[in-house]
Amino acid sequence: MKKALITGSTKGIGKEIGLDLLDRDYHVIFNYAHDVKSAQELQDKLNDSRFPRIRGRFEIIKADLTYIEELEKITKNIDKLDVLILNAGITDKSPFGKIALENWNKVFNVNLTNQLFLIQELKNKINSNGKIIFISSISGIIPDSVSISYGVSKAAINMLVPYLAKEFADKKITVNAIAPGYIMTDWHKSKSQAQLKRIANKCLAGRLGTPEEVSKAVLSVIDNDFINGQIIKVNGGFGL
Repeated sequence: MKKALITGSTKGIGKEIGLDLLDRDYHVIFNYAHDVKSAQELQDKLNDSRFPRIRGRFEIIKADLTYIEELEKITKNIDKLDVLILNAGITDKSPFGKIALENWNKVFNVNLTNQLFLIQELKNKINSNGKIIFISSISGIIPDSVSISYGVSKAAINMLVPYLAKEFADKKITVNAIAPGYIMTDWHKSKSQAQLKRIANKCLAGRLGTPEEVSKAVLSVIDNDFINGQIIKVNGGFGL
């Protein structure tokens, strides 16, 4: 049975990817940092008697990627891995001039630094022909006006991807990133209808995307050994 680990995955995009991999008969390790409610809801869903074939094929691990010491909670019981999805992410909306060093470092720790060290810890446990996939962001390509630290950390991921693709080439492990545009998750559901309309008007699709659409892109990368070192936009034509 193939095994997948997805960071930041008890809701939103990460959750959808996990559910889709469960449908493909993977053993899936979900991860969360603080949102106990979402973790419990996911566990209750997967333990529902209507989904008996999923039982025993998932784990939910609490580990906060702000702190490098927490990585051991994830890695200690992993003996092998076929798919690693780096989805955990946070933002800080402090305007320039009021950005605190502590907040800047926290965003980079979660979005970039500690996910790199997680890969480093797992590098000898990822099977040949495995897949490493970052969930980046269109904000790492097209600057927005909301979060400098978020956009710059995602841009750093986009440069990290080809470096790691070269590092893992000998093991036939591919490394890619999916760069979603604006996706209708909890991050955006709190926005006003006027804000959502302004965003939608910047997309050729005329709307925000869905977690399902991002997950489909992830699955296509998993299925294709010839995609490597790429940043794949899933953004509805945002900015065109």
